[in-house]
Amino acid sequence: MQAFQRNSGFLLNDKYPLHRAAREGRAEILQNLLETGAYAVNCASPDLVRPLHEACIYGRLQCVKILVEAGAEVNVRNIDGATPLCDACSNGSLPCIEYLLDHGAIVNPPLLMTSPLHEAVLRDNVDCIELLIKAGARVDASDCHFGTPLHISAYKDHEACASILLKLGASVNATKIHLTPLHDAARHQDVSFLTLLLNYGANIYARNNHGLLPRDLIRSSTSPAKKLLLFWEGNPQSLRHFSRLKVRQSLGSSRLDCIDQLSIPKVLKEYLKFT
Repeated sequence: MQAFQRNSGFLLNDKYPLHRAAREGRAEILQNLLETGAYAVNCASPDLVRPLHEACIYGRLQCVKILVEAGAEVNVRNIDGATPLCDACSNGSLPCIEYLLDHGAIVNPPLLMTSPLHEAVLRDNVDCIELLIKAGARVDASDCHFGTPLHISAYKDHEACASILLKLGASVNATKIHLTPLHDAARHQDVSFLTLLLNYGANIYARNNHGLLPRDLIRSSTSPAKKLLLFWEGNPQSLRHFSRLKVRQSLGSSRLDCIDQLSIPKVLKEYLKFT
């Protein structure tokens, strides 16, 4: 055992050799360490980080497989409440995400600080978002910091993520302490992003906990973003537009795929789907 550790570069005083092997992607050493029987596959650091967390956050698929096959708990949480799936989403490793989902990872863990979908949006990873929602991730799940995934996309100015979330039924007017995604987006003054939210029915008249409208968060009166918001305030959209939003709202995010089954012309189906 001691000779093995010295030869492999894992010293006897290395406190968490499984964590290190998983983190560095040293699959053969990880396998050998587990086979000695001297280390528990679910051993935790003081922050409750397990070897599987380390493998996932660094995208070490082979190490993930070795650990899971050795009995690692796939839904274990660290001190921040993150599961290995959260860490894999933070890394953006689609192979690790798919493997974890295939081996019992919960796509909607009880929320503490984060969820896999929140992590994917934070990292602006559209592919991860689509994979998680296909696996059943709730598009309007709210954490205790940002709010919903759409809040995060607005806060981080991740328009591509927001577009996917909205198409898949995310609530454009979800609130976090009276703050809507439109309030978050207004701070960036991104006209394209603001237009996206408005087209999906963002409430231009929503006030935050300080009683401010989205336009009030933009100081410059000459800002194109402020002019856009003022235009929408003074020019209500067509009944056709509001009808589209109402149909989508009535269906709900879980049944938007039913639009293709409606007995209506294809052009109307495409209109309802924002395509």
